[in-house]
Amino acid sequence: MREILVEKIITPESTLIEFLIYDRQKKALQVNYKRGKHAGETRVYKNFPADSFDMIITARSKGKALLRELKRYKQEEKSFFSFFKNLFSSGDKIPY
Repeated sequence: MREILVEKIITPESTLIEFLIYDRQKKALQVNYKRGKHAGETRVYKNFPADSFDMIITARSKGKALLRELKRYKQEEKSFFSFFKNLFSSGDKIPY
């Protein structure tokens, strides 16, 4: 059995997404947008979870699923970096 490492999903039914490319080795999601804030752009999201990609491609509305998963992805990324920012910031706070 061959494992698929890079998947390209073309979404003609979506009004938001032209296509999605997910690299399972690098955990990178590449999205080409049809409309919206990033219309005509291709954006890459690094360290994007494979389970989130799987949820997007199996959803009835891939655009809504993408927006939901990107919101979750950004919240997790923000909380991860804010932890280290608070840990190593100088100030009166004691990190332990």
